[in-house]
Amino acid sequence: QGVGVEKMMPADELTTKMLDLIFADDLDFASGDEVVLLVNSLGSTTLMECLIVLRKVKEILDAKGIKIYDIITGNKVTCQEMAGLSISLTKMDDELKPLWDMPCSSLGYTKL
Repeated sequence: QGVGVEKMMPADELTTKMLDLIFADDLDFASGDEVVLLVNSLGSTTLMECLIVLRKVKEILDAKGIKIYDIITGNKVTCQEMAGLSISLTKMDDELKPLWDMPCSSLGYTKL
């Protein structure tokens, strides 16, 4: 079930709650940081719903001065049409950026 199960609420409110949990985890995000953002459907969440969440995540990150280096969204890590989605942030640095930009092909992720 992940971090939790919530009752139905507006997407912006849910997205804010999810990011509040991420930023409460003492992960050392600061203004000027660059991140790779993953908004992942767990299976039954549509691409349109993921994009609605993505819009709010971008708004919150912009307000915090955190820059988005790359975005991944859609059905990436699913579980048999499970409801919901996840938000993941990976902090980038000068060592990770060229590695991230390289092409890869695997069962779970492909980047050309």
